[in-house]
Amino acid sequence: MIAGLVTLALAGDVLAGSKVIDERAIEEDLFVLSRQEMEGRDSPSAALRRASELISARFAEHGLVPAPDAEARLERYRGPAVEEGATAVSLNLFLRPFTRGLEAPVSEECSFTYSIEGAEEPGVGVMGVDWVPVVGCAGSLKGELMFAGFGIQSSSDRYDDFAGKKDLKGKVAVIIGGEPRHKRKFDGPEQSEFASLWVKLEALNEAGVSGVMVVRRGSELPKGKRPSFEPLPLEYRYTHASFPGVRDRRPPRRRPAVIEITPAFAELLTGDDLLKVATKVDRSGSPKKVNCQPCTVDVESSLRLQDVRIDNVVGILPGSEPALVEEYVVVGAHYDHIGVDPGGRVGPGADDNGSGTTGLLAVTEALSISRPSRSIIICAFAGEEDGLLGSKAICALLPVPKEQIVAMVNMDMIGRGSAAEVAVLGTNQNPSLLGVLRRANKMGKTGVRELVTGKGEDLWQRSDHFSFHQVGIPTLFFFEGLPISRNADYHTWRDRVDLVDPKKIENTCKLVHQAICLLANDESRPPSPSSRR
Repeated sequence: MIAGLVTLALAGDVLAGSKVIDERAIEEDLFVLSRQEMEGRDSPSAALRRASELISARFAEHGLVPAPDAEARLERYRGPAVEEGATAVSLNLFLRPFTRGLEAPVSEECSFTYSIEGAEEPGVGVMGVDWVPVVGCAGSLKGELMFAGFGIQSSSDRYDDFAGKKDLKGKVAVIIGGEPRHKRKFDGPEQSEFASLWVKLEALNEAGVSGVMVVRRGSELPKGKRPSFEPLPLEYRYTHASFPGVRDRRPPRRRPAVIEITPAFAELLTGDDLLKVATKVDRSGSPKKVNCQPCTVDVESSLRLQDVRIDNVVGILPGSEPALVEEYVVVGAHYDHIGVDPGGRVGPGADDNGSGTTGLLAVTEALSISRPSRSIIICAFAGEEDGLLGSKAICALLPVPKEQIVAMVNMDMIGRGSAAEVAVLGTNQNPSLLGVLRRANKMGKTGVRELVTGKGEDLWQRSDHFSFHQVGIPTLFFFEGLPISRNADYHTWRDRVDLVDPKKIENTCKLVHQAICLLANDESRPPSPSSRR
């Protein structure tokens, strides 16, 4: 190779890889990751685990291998293997765990028994199957059940779930999560403050309930055909999303113990299908009376600060040049988002960062065809939304020595705005990478006509590339366009698939792929960043 250049043969391989980056495949992946049923991919959550399984399977499909220290990192954790010819790759070996301190259920201190009048013996509810605690609301629930609708009192909407229920004192209130989905009441298609659990608990406190059971109701799905989706298991929600511009009250200081239950378990306990009741209220905008069958419950819900496991997903595409195979370029994107708020509203995270995650999968496939000289470490980070936790964990214990890493490329929010525009941060800190960018965009058609560089320093510390920058690795951060305020749907429930442009993701990914190939094929390496800030 000529220093700083790639040969014509290598250039042909790069362009062959770029050709497989296709907006239709990107859109399919984006829908899977960002559909409402994925509940905002909070770190941690069942949805995040589902996403990690998809990413791990794709890594195996494209010939990635686990990091050299994967066995040691996972210790005894093992899982199903994927057959690939004569070899078998354990998908779990792509998982790179770290922990986060969170309030979590103490299973041995949690219990649920119930007695239904006429039943021969008491029944038992299974935590994680029938019920889960609610964050910040541990304690004891004992008493007779009484249905209290959605647990809402709103004079402006002429709606009162407590009317005629003067005897809630000392009872365990059963309420439906969220609010009625009525066209005109409760702010119509938006969500009012009355959907918030914290607002409901204020009213339930005043009513003197001894505890609250919330029937977890799935989010409202867009109309039209939707591919099948295996439902996520009922799981304790470690955190709640907080959307900007939403007047969500804080949890009341004094609050009863609260748990969430499945609709099926609620029907067993109350003797009524409460989701059907909720649908009737949606249509009428008026509370419906339900007389629960006589049933008493005795529940202990215990939470304690614990180290909770969360998984990054990391795979390596071995380089094609023996002399350079132990040098690496890192490419990454965070695959988590902000989850569900206390009213049950989902932040789908289609742009942030479904776009970067689907882009990562597209670039992975392209690299598997191009097979650059250096090896590529491909990372899907968790915990970005909570302070770059996943990338910090990786940089604290890199899978290979830092000196062997040539550069890092990050994709975060690459799906909104003009398909012909891409903003790239990092050239101020790494001036030599500006030339790489310009060469990459001329190497083959990307559709990118406006390359914005040298701007956006207010965002520099806000995504996962910054963790690598701080340890002295040259980085580039690919972003949709500046300033971020152009995207009014950032960190809201409006960050949906239909507002993301798969063509823009395709164009950005072609540029990213070609830049990575240059970094992985050039004999020269970029110098360390000019500043670690």
